[in-house]
Amino acid sequence: MQAADQTLKTGWLLVARREVRRIARRPALWFFVLVFPILIFLMLASIFRVGVPTDLPVAVVDLDRSALSRQIVQAVDAMPEVSVAQRPLELAEARQLLLSGKAYGVVLIPAELERDVRARRSPEVVVFYNNQFMTPGSTVARGVQTALANVSASIGVSMRVGQGETVHQAMEAANPIPVQQSPLFNPTLDYVHFLLAALMPAVLQIFICAATAYAVALERQKPGGLWIMLRLGGGMVPAMLGKLLPYTAIFAAVLAAGDALLFYVYGTPFNGSMPLYLAGGLLFILAYQMIGVVIGLAAPTVPMALGAAGILTAPALGFIGISFPRLAMGGFATLWSALLPLTWYTDLRVDQMLRGAPLDISLSALGALGWAALITVALAAVMLFVRRPRQRILEERAA
Repeated sequence: MQAADQTLKTGWLLVARREVRRIARRPALWFFVLVFPILIFLMLASIFRVGVPTDLPVAVVDLDRSALSRQIVQAVDAMPEVSVAQRPLELAEARQLLLSGKAYGVVLIPAELERDVRARRSPEVVVFYNNQFMTPGSTVARGVQTALANVSASIGVSMRVGQGETVHQAMEAANPIPVQQSPLFNPTLDYVHFLLAALMPAVLQIFICAATAYAVALERQKPGGLWIMLRLGGGMVPAMLGKLLPYTAIFAAVLAAGDALLFYVYGTPFNGSMPLYLAGGLLFILAYQMIGVVIGLAAPTVPMALGAAGILTAPALGFIGISFPRLAMGGFATLWSALLPLTWYTDLRVDQMLRGAPLDISLSALGALGWAALITVALAAVMLFVRRPRQRILEERAA
Protein backbone atom coordinates (compact mmCIF):
# COMPACT_ATOMS: atom_id res chain seq x y z
CA MET A 1 0.00 0.00 0.00
CA GLN A 2 2.86 2.38 0.87
CA ALA A 3 4.60 1.54 -2.42
CA ALA A 4 1.44 2.39 -4.33
CA ASP A 5 1.14 5.71 -2.49
CA GLN A 6 4.77 6.47 -3.25
CA THR A 7 4.22 5.67 -6.94
CA LEU A 8 1.21 7.98 -6.96
CA LYS A 9 3.22 10.77 -5.41
CA THR A 10 6.26 10.45 -7.66
CA GLY A 11 4.62 9.21 -10.88
CA TRP A 12 3.24 12.60 -11.90
CA LEU A 13 6.67 14.13 -11.33
CA LEU A 14 8.31 11.58 -13.65
CA VAL A 15 5.80 12.34 -16.39
CA ALA A 16 6.21 16.09 -15.85
CA ARG A 17 10.00 15.85 -16.15
CA ARG A 18 9.59 13.76 -19.29
CA GLU A 19 7.29 16.40 -20.78
CA VAL A 20 9.66 19.25 -19.88
CA ARG A 21 12.49 17.41 -21.67
CA ARG A 22 10.25 16.96 -24.71
CA ILE A 23 9.45 20.67 -24.79
CA ALA A 24 13.16 21.53 -24.43
CA ARG A 25 14.09 19.19 -27.31
CA ARG A 26 11.56 20.80 -29.64
CA PRO A 27 12.41 24.50 -30.21
CA ALA A 28 9.27 24.95 -32.30
CA LEU A 29 7.12 23.71 -29.42
CA TRP A 30 8.54 25.95 -26.70
CA PHE A 31 8.47 28.86 -29.14
CA PHE A 32 4.78 28.08 -29.77
CA VAL A 33 3.76 27.82 -26.12
CA LEU A 34 5.91 30.58 -24.62
CA VAL A 35 7.57 33.00 -27.07
CA PHE A 36 4.91 33.26 -29.76
CA PRO A 37 2.00 34.21 -27.42
CA ILE A 38 4.09 36.90 -25.74
CA LEU A 39 5.13 38.28 -29.13
CA ILE A 40 1.48 38.52 -30.16
CA PHE A 41 0.65 40.23 -26.85
CA LEU A 42 3.37 42.79 -27.55
CA MET A 43 2.16 43.29 -31.12
CA LEU A 44 -1.42 43.86 -29.94
CA ALA A 45 -0.18 46.20 -27.23
CA SER A 46 1.71 48.25 -29.82
CA ILE A 47 -1.46 48.56 -31.91
CA PHE A 48 -3.48 49.89 -28.95
CA ARG A 49 -0.69 51.94 -27.37
CA VAL A 50 -2.56 55.24 -27.91
CA GLY A 51 -5.66 53.91 -26.16
CA VAL A 52 -8.20 55.86 -28.24
CA PRO A 53 -8.24 56.64 -31.99
CA THR A 54 -7.12 60.19 -32.68
CA ASP A 55 -6.47 62.41 -35.71
CA LEU A 56 -8.46 60.27 -38.14
CA PRO A 57 -8.24 62.03 -41.53
CA VAL A 58 -11.36 63.73 -42.91
CA ALA A 59 -11.93 65.88 -45.98
CA VAL A 60 -13.86 69.15 -45.92
CA VAL A 61 -15.60 70.49 -49.02
CA ASP A 62 -16.25 74.17 -48.26
CA LEU A 63 -18.60 75.62 -50.88
CA ASP A 64 -19.38 78.72 -48.82
CA ARG A 65 -15.94 80.17 -48.09
CA SER A 66 -17.34 82.42 -45.37
CA ALA A 67 -16.29 83.30 -41.84
CA LEU A 68 -18.84 80.81 -40.51
CA SER A 69 -17.57 77.99 -42.71
CA ARG A 70 -14.01 78.69 -41.59
CA GLN A 71 -15.23 78.53 -37.98
CA ILE A 72 -16.79 75.12 -38.68
CA VAL A 73 -13.56 73.83 -40.27
CA GLN A 74 -11.54 75.03 -37.28
CA ALA A 75 -14.00 73.43 -34.85
CA VAL A 76 -13.81 70.09 -36.68
CA ASP A 77 -10.02 70.19 -36.85
CA ALA A 78 -9.85 71.00 -33.12
CA MET A 79 -11.64 67.78 -32.19
CA PRO A 80 -9.11 65.16 -30.96
CA GLU A 81 -10.81 62.34 -32.85
CA VAL A 82 -10.40 63.82 -36.33
CA SER A 83 -8.02 65.93 -38.39
CA VAL A 84 -8.85 67.94 -41.51
CA ALA A 85 -6.35 66.34 -43.85
CA GLN A 86 -7.80 67.30 -47.25
CA ARG A 87 -9.64 70.34 -48.64
CA PRO A 88 -11.03 69.19 -52.02
CA LEU A 89 -12.93 71.69 -54.15
CA GLU A 90 -15.69 69.31 -55.27
CA LEU A 91 -17.70 66.50 -53.72
CA ALA A 92 -16.64 64.08 -56.48
CA GLU A 93 -13.00 64.56 -55.48
CA ALA A 94 -13.88 64.01 -51.82
CA ARG A 95 -15.73 60.82 -52.75
CA GLN A 96 -12.55 59.43 -54.31
CA LEU A 97 -10.65 60.21 -51.13
CA LEU A 98 -13.26 58.32 -49.12
CA LEU A 99 -13.25 55.30 -51.44
CA SER A 100 -9.46 55.15 -51.59
CA GLY A 101 -9.15 55.14 -47.79
CA LYS A 102 -7.29 58.46 -47.64
CA ALA A 103 -10.15 59.91 -45.61
CA TYR A 104 -12.58 58.28 -43.21
CA GLY A 105 -15.20 61.01 -43.60
CA VAL A 106 -16.27 63.99 -45.69
CA VAL A 107 -17.83 67.22 -44.37
CA LEU A 108 -19.84 69.12 -47.01
CA ILE A 109 -20.46 72.77 -46.19
CA PRO A 110 -23.10 74.08 -48.61
CA ALA A 111 -22.94 77.35 -50.46
CA GLU A 112 -24.68 80.38 -48.91
CA LEU A 113 -24.44 78.76 -45.47
CA GLU A 114 -23.76 81.97 -43.54
CA ARG A 115 -26.47 83.90 -45.39
CA ASP A 116 -29.05 81.17 -44.69
CA VAL A 117 -28.08 81.03 -41.02
CA ARG A 118 -28.56 84.79 -40.66
CA ALA A 119 -31.93 84.46 -42.41
CA ARG A 120 -32.88 81.62 -40.00
CA ARG A 121 -33.38 79.13 -42.84
CA SER A 122 -31.68 76.19 -41.00
CA PRO A 123 -29.19 75.05 -43.66
CA GLU A 124 -27.66 71.58 -43.39
CA VAL A 125 -24.00 70.61 -43.13
CA VAL A 126 -23.74 67.07 -44.49
CA VAL A 127 -21.34 64.48 -43.07
CA PHE A 128 -20.42 61.35 -45.04
CA TYR A 129 -18.38 58.66 -43.29
CA ASN A 130 -17.20 55.15 -44.06
CA ASN A 131 -19.10 52.96 -41.61
CA GLN A 132 -17.87 49.75 -43.22
CA PHE A 133 -15.06 50.14 -40.71
CA MET A 134 -17.27 50.64 -37.68
CA THR A 135 -14.68 51.94 -35.23
CA PRO A 136 -13.17 54.75 -37.35
CA GLY A 137 -16.55 55.48 -38.95
CA SER A 138 -18.39 55.94 -35.66
CA THR A 139 -15.44 57.86 -34.21
CA VAL A 140 -15.44 60.31 -37.13
CA ALA A 141 -19.21 60.73 -36.95
CA ARG A 142 -19.10 61.40 -33.21
CA GLY A 143 -16.24 63.92 -33.48
CA VAL A 144 -17.73 65.89 -36.38
CA GLN A 145 -21.23 65.93 -34.87
CA THR A 146 -19.85 67.20 -31.56
CA ALA A 147 -17.97 69.99 -33.36
CA LEU A 148 -21.05 71.02 -35.36
CA ALA A 149 -23.22 70.94 -32.23
CA ASN A 150 -20.75 73.25 -30.47
CA VAL A 151 -20.75 75.70 -33.37
CA SER A 152 -24.54 75.60 -33.61
CA ALA A 153 -24.92 76.26 -29.89
CA SER A 154 -22.44 79.14 -30.11
CA ILE A 155 -24.40 80.72 -32.98
CA GLY A 156 -27.68 80.34 -31.10
CA VAL A 157 -26.27 82.00 -28.00
CA SER A 158 -24.76 84.87 -30.04
CA MET A 159 -28.02 85.54 -31.83
CA ARG A 160 -30.01 85.62 -28.57
CA VAL A 161 -27.46 87.93 -26.94
CA GLY A 162 -27.76 90.23 -29.95
CA GLN A 163 -31.50 90.37 -29.33
CA GLY A 164 -30.96 91.67 -25.80
CA GLU A 165 -30.88 88.50 -23.69
CA THR A 166 -28.17 87.96 -21.11
CA VAL A 167 -25.55 85.29 -21.75
CA HIS A 168 -27.02 83.11 -19.01
CA GLN A 169 -30.53 83.39 -20.44
CA ALA A 170 -29.24 82.67 -23.95
CA MET A 171 -27.35 79.57 -22.81
CA GLU A 172 -30.40 78.25 -20.96
CA ALA A 173 -32.60 78.82 -24.00
CA ALA A 174 -30.11 77.09 -26.29
CA ASN A 175 -30.11 74.02 -24.06
CA PRO A 176 -33.43 73.97 -22.16
CA ILE A 177 -33.16 70.33 -21.08
CA PRO A 178 -29.51 69.57 -20.31
CA VAL A 179 -28.52 65.89 -20.32
CA GLN A 180 -25.98 64.63 -17.86
CA GLN A 181 -24.01 61.71 -19.30
CA SER A 182 -21.99 59.52 -16.94
CA PRO A 183 -20.01 56.79 -18.73
CA LEU A 184 -19.29 54.01 -16.26
CA PHE A 185 -16.21 51.79 -15.84
CA ASN A 186 -14.38 53.06 -18.97
CA PRO A 187 -15.18 56.80 -19.15
CA THR A 188 -12.31 57.62 -21.50
CA LEU A 189 -13.43 54.96 -24.02
CA ASP A 190 -9.91 53.54 -23.83
CA TYR A 191 -9.58 50.51 -26.11
CA VAL A 192 -6.84 49.07 -23.92
CA HIS A 193 -9.21 48.70 -21.00
CA PHE A 194 -11.77 46.56 -22.76
CA LEU A 195 -10.61 45.41 -26.21
CA LEU A 196 -6.95 44.63 -25.53
CA ALA A 197 -7.88 43.09 -22.18
CA ALA A 198 -10.28 40.75 -24.03
CA LEU A 199 -8.00 40.05 -27.01
CA MET A 200 -5.20 38.67 -24.85
CA PRO A 201 -7.15 35.70 -23.41
CA ALA A 202 -8.86 35.23 -26.79
CA VAL A 203 -5.44 34.74 -28.37
CA LEU A 204 -4.13 32.64 -25.49
CA GLN A 205 -7.00 30.14 -25.59
CA ILE A 206 -5.95 29.22 -29.14
CA PHE A 207 -2.43 28.38 -27.98
CA ILE A 208 -3.62 26.52 -24.87
CA CYS A 209 -6.02 24.28 -26.78
CA ALA A 210 -3.72 23.70 -29.77
CA ALA A 211 -0.63 22.94 -27.68
CA THR A 212 -2.49 20.48 -25.44
CA ALA A 213 -4.15 18.77 -28.40
CA TYR A 214 -0.74 18.50 -30.07
CA ALA A 215 0.92 17.02 -26.97
CA VAL A 216 -1.79 14.41 -26.44
CA ALA A 217 -2.12 13.52 -30.14
CA LEU A 218 1.66 13.18 -30.36
CA GLU A 219 1.54 10.76 -27.43
CA ARG A 220 -1.15 8.73 -29.17
CA GLN A 221 0.73 8.69 -32.46
CA LYS A 222 3.40 6.38 -31.05
CA PRO A 223 2.41 2.69 -30.64
CA GLY A 224 1.44 2.18 -27.01
CA GLY A 225 2.33 5.77 -26.19
CA LEU A 226 -0.63 6.49 -23.94
CA TRP A 227 -0.29 3.21 -22.09
CA ILE A 228 3.42 3.84 -21.48
CA MET A 229 2.61 7.30 -20.12
CA LEU A 230 -0.11 5.91 -17.84
CA ARG A 231 2.22 3.18 -16.57
CA LEU A 232 5.04 5.67 -15.96
CA GLY A 233 2.70 7.89 -14.00
CA GLY A 234 1.30 5.05 -11.94
CA GLY A 235 -2.29 5.72 -13.01
CA MET A 236 -4.48 7.86 -15.19
CA VAL A 237 -4.75 10.81 -12.79
CA PRO A 238 -1.04 11.28 -11.95
CA ALA A 239 -0.03 10.61 -15.56
CA MET A 240 -2.35 13.28 -16.98
CA LEU A 241 -1.41 15.64 -14.15
CA GLY A 242 2.26 15.31 -15.00
CA LYS A 243 1.54 15.61 -18.72
CA LEU A 244 -0.41 18.87 -18.42
CA LEU A 245 1.28 20.58 -15.49
CA PRO A 246 4.28 22.01 -17.43
CA TYR A 247 1.93 23.57 -19.97
CA THR A 248 -0.32 24.90 -17.19
CA ALA A 249 2.65 26.63 -15.58
CA ILE A 250 3.83 28.06 -18.90
CA PHE A 251 0.43 29.44 -19.91
CA ALA A 252 -0.18 30.82 -16.41
CA ALA A 253 3.13 32.69 -16.73
CA VAL A 254 2.14 33.99 -20.20
CA LEU A 255 -1.24 35.18 -18.89
CA ALA A 256 0.49 36.86 -15.94
CA ALA A 257 2.89 38.60 -18.34
CA GLY A 258 -0.05 39.92 -20.36
CA ASP A 259 -1.77 41.20 -17.22
CA ALA A 260 1.45 42.83 -16.04
CA LEU A 261 1.62 44.64 -19.37
CA LEU A 262 -1.94 45.88 -18.90
CA PHE A 263 -1.60 46.93 -15.26
CA TYR A 264 1.94 48.29 -15.04
CA VAL A 265 2.66 49.59 -18.57
CA TYR A 266 -0.77 50.74 -19.74
CA GLY A 267 -2.18 51.62 -16.32
CA THR A 268 -5.35 49.54 -16.61
CA PRO A 269 -7.19 49.79 -13.28
CA PHE A 270 -8.00 46.77 -11.14
CA ASN A 271 -11.02 47.27 -8.88
CA GLY A 272 -12.02 43.76 -7.83
CA SER A 273 -10.88 40.68 -5.93
CA MET A 274 -7.43 39.42 -6.90
CA PRO A 275 -7.96 35.86 -5.50
CA LEU A 276 -11.17 35.50 -7.52
CA TYR A 277 -9.44 36.93 -10.58
CA LEU A 278 -6.53 34.49 -10.28
CA ALA A 279 -8.87 31.54 -9.68
CA GLY A 280 -10.77 32.44 -12.83
CA GLY A 281 -7.54 32.59 -14.84
CA LEU A 282 -6.47 29.15 -13.60
CA LEU A 283 -9.86 27.59 -14.39
CA PHE A 284 -9.76 29.25 -17.82
CA ILE A 285 -6.42 27.58 -18.58
CA LEU A 286 -7.54 24.20 -17.21
CA ALA A 287 -10.82 24.27 -19.15
CA TYR A 288 -9.06 24.82 -22.47
CA GLN A 289 -6.39 22.27 -21.61
CA MET A 290 -9.08 19.65 -21.06
CA ILE A 291 -10.75 20.62 -24.34
CA GLY A 292 -7.35 20.09 -25.96
CA VAL A 293 -7.06 16.68 -24.27
CA VAL A 294 -10.44 15.64 -25.68
CA ILE A 295 -9.47 16.83 -29.16
CA GLY A 296 -6.09 15.10 -28.93
CA LEU A 297 -7.73 11.82 -27.91
CA ALA A 298 -10.45 12.04 -30.56
CA ALA A 299 -8.44 13.17 -33.59
CA PRO A 300 -6.78 10.34 -35.54
CA THR A 301 -3.67 12.38 -36.47
CA VAL A 302 -1.70 15.31 -35.09
CA PRO A 303 -2.56 17.66 -38.01
CA MET A 304 -6.25 16.88 -37.58
CA ALA A 305 -5.99 17.60 -33.85
CA LEU A 306 -4.39 20.98 -34.53
CA GLY A 307 -7.00 21.75 -37.20
CA ALA A 308 -9.88 20.89 -34.87
CA ALA A 309 -8.39 23.05 -32.09
CA GLY A 310 -8.09 25.98 -34.48
CA ILE A 311 -11.64 25.61 -35.80
CA LEU A 312 -13.00 25.56 -32.25
CA THR A 313 -10.99 28.44 -30.79
CA ALA A 314 -10.20 30.87 -33.62
CA PRO A 315 -13.76 32.29 -34.07
CA ALA A 316 -14.45 32.42 -30.31
CA LEU A 317 -13.87 36.19 -30.00
CA GLY A 318 -16.96 36.87 -32.12
CA PHE A 319 -19.24 35.00 -29.70
CA ILE A 320 -18.20 36.42 -26.31
CA GLY A 321 -20.09 39.72 -26.53
CA ILE A 322 -17.19 42.16 -26.95
CA SER A 323 -17.64 43.01 -30.64
CA PHE A 324 -21.39 42.21 -30.74
CA PRO A 325 -23.70 42.03 -27.70
CA ARG A 326 -24.72 38.52 -26.66
CA LEU A 327 -28.28 39.66 -25.89
CA ALA A 328 -28.73 40.51 -29.58
CA MET A 329 -27.38 37.19 -30.88
CA GLY A 330 -29.53 34.43 -32.36
CA GLY A 331 -30.24 31.05 -30.83
CA PHE A 332 -27.20 29.10 -32.02
CA ALA A 333 -24.79 31.97 -31.34
CA THR A 334 -26.18 32.40 -27.82
CA LEU A 335 -25.85 28.66 -27.12
CA TRP A 336 -22.33 28.50 -28.54
CA SER A 337 -21.34 31.56 -26.52
CA ALA A 338 -22.54 29.87 -23.33
CA LEU A 339 -20.47 26.76 -24.12
CA LEU A 340 -17.21 28.67 -24.57
CA PRO A 341 -15.08 29.04 -21.40
CA LEU A 342 -13.69 32.25 -22.91
CA THR A 343 -17.11 33.88 -22.58
CA TRP A 344 -17.27 33.38 -18.83
CA TYR A 345 -13.63 34.22 -18.25
CA THR A 346 -14.04 37.49 -20.16
CA ASP A 347 -17.10 38.33 -18.05
CA LEU A 348 -15.21 37.64 -14.83
CA ARG A 349 -12.14 39.47 -16.11
CA VAL A 350 -14.05 42.64 -17.00
CA ASP A 351 -16.15 42.48 -13.82
CA GLN A 352 -13.14 42.26 -11.54
CA MET A 353 -10.74 44.41 -13.55
CA LEU A 354 -12.90 47.41 -14.45
CA ARG A 355 -16.30 47.23 -12.81
CA GLY A 356 -15.30 46.16 -9.31
CA ALA A 357 -18.36 43.89 -9.26
CA PRO A 358 -19.36 42.19 -5.99
CA LEU A 359 -18.21 38.61 -5.54
CA ASP A 360 -21.69 37.13 -5.87
CA ILE A 361 -22.01 38.55 -9.40
CA SER A 362 -18.73 37.02 -10.60
CA LEU A 363 -19.25 33.69 -8.84
CA SER A 364 -21.64 32.60 -11.59
CA ALA A 365 -18.91 33.10 -14.21
CA LEU A 366 -16.42 31.29 -11.98
CA GLY A 367 -18.91 28.45 -11.55
CA ALA A 368 -19.42 28.19 -15.32
CA LEU A 369 -15.65 27.92 -15.79
CA GLY A 370 -15.51 25.22 -13.12
CA TRP A 371 -18.31 23.25 -14.76
CA ALA A 372 -16.62 23.53 -18.16
CA ALA A 373 -13.41 22.13 -16.70
CA LEU A 374 -15.21 19.30 -14.84
CA ILE A 375 -17.30 18.22 -17.85
CA THR A 376 -14.27 18.08 -20.15
CA VAL A 377 -12.27 16.25 -17.43
CA ALA A 378 -15.02 13.62 -17.23
CA LEU A 379 -15.16 13.30 -21.02
CA ALA A 380 -11.39 12.96 -21.25
CA ALA A 381 -11.39 10.32 -18.47
CA VAL A 382 -14.00 8.24 -20.32
CA MET A 383 -12.00 8.46 -23.54
CA LEU A 384 -8.79 7.46 -21.76
CA PHE A 385 -10.54 4.55 -20.07
CA VAL A 386 -11.90 3.33 -23.42
CA ARG A 387 -8.56 3.68 -25.18
CA ARG A 388 -6.43 2.10 -22.45
CA PRO A 389 -6.94 -1.56 -23.51
CA ARG A 390 -6.26 -0.63 -27.12
CA GLN A 391 -2.99 1.02 -26.14
CA ARG A 392 -1.93 -2.10 -24.22
CA ILE A 393 -2.58 -4.28 -27.26
CA LEU A 394 -0.55 -1.92 -29.45
CA GLU A 395 2.30 -2.05 -26.96
CA GLU A 396 2.31 -5.87 -26.93
CA ARG A 397 2.33 -5.95 -30.75
CA ALA A 398 5.20 -3.48 -30.85
CA ALA A 399 7.16 -5.70 -28.45
